[in-house]
Amino acid sequence: YQQVYKYTKKRFEESTDLVAHNWAHAYRDTLNAIVIGEAERADMGIVLPAITMHDIGFLCGASPEQHGEVGAEHVAEFLREAGAHYNDEQVDAIANCIRTHKGSIHGKHPEGLEAKVVADADLLEKFGPFGVYQTVRTYAEFNWPIDKAIERGDRILIVELETETGKKLAEPGRQFVADFYQELKEANEPYEETQ
Repeated sequence: YQQVYKYTKKRFEESTDLVAHNWAHAYRDTLNAIVIGEAERADMGIVLPAITMHDIGFLCGASPEQHGEVGAEHVAEFLREAGAHYNDEQVDAIANCIRTHKGSIHGKHPEGLEAKVVADADLLEKFGPFGVYQTVRTYAEFNWPIDKAIERGDRILIVELETETGKKLAEPGRQFVADFYQELKEANEPYEETQ
């Protein structure tokens, strides 16, 4: 895992165009995955490399909608480049986690505990004050207009987390997000026709 960590950090730090899906995001999600994965008794030998690499699809030029699938397709190659040695079964399990890490926000349904932990760790960052900050950075990264941000903000509110630990950790920040997007929507109403 140390090789995965070092190589992934290096690759994201070299990619200066990813302002939201960057190393800081991967690192925060890794911390979330440790808390959720240990509480849920997941196989951390799968969870840790998967969450650390969950956004590598963006390093391959993938769109937001396809980056999980693209990342999963490139995981074996990425691991080889990192000098990390995992058997085929482990690589498949890691790829499964990466493929479905967007969870319910993109209509994905992670199968297996480790994939659910990875999805929840990534989604957890969408809640609370820091979640709003990260989400706004994402909109800037993809140059999305405010109406798309508001629409996606509404979608975040109906996100379903997969694990009991993830659900408990997300709930305190859900109302903050709801209030923020309601205020943004109201503030934007006078300007809607000009956009």
